[in-house]
Amino acid sequence: MIDDLKILGLLVFMALASAFIRFKSLTQFCTDAVLGFVMGYSFYMLLSYWIADGATRSGFSGIIILCSRPLYDWANSFIRTKLSDLISKKVKDDS
Repeated sequence: MIDDLKILGLLVFMALASAFIRFKSLTQFCTDAVLGFVMGYSFYMLLSYWIADGATRSGFSGIIILCSRPLYDWANSFIRTKLSDLISKKVKDDS
């Protein structure tokens, strides 16, 4: 249990640190901190299926946390542009 709290504390610290790096306003700070934590924790839990070592999972999750805003922006851009085009082409091909 103590190890779980240490890892959780590390992920929270990483999320706050990454939000502080991109600090422009309090709203953006809170948004980036929550976004980083959720993405990092989700990735940490996803890696538990393949990687048993907690330190390795924490390291990869830390990288995801630091890159959370660019990854989020890329995913939004991909969904708005490329995915919409792919779906419309698929619908036209099926018609």
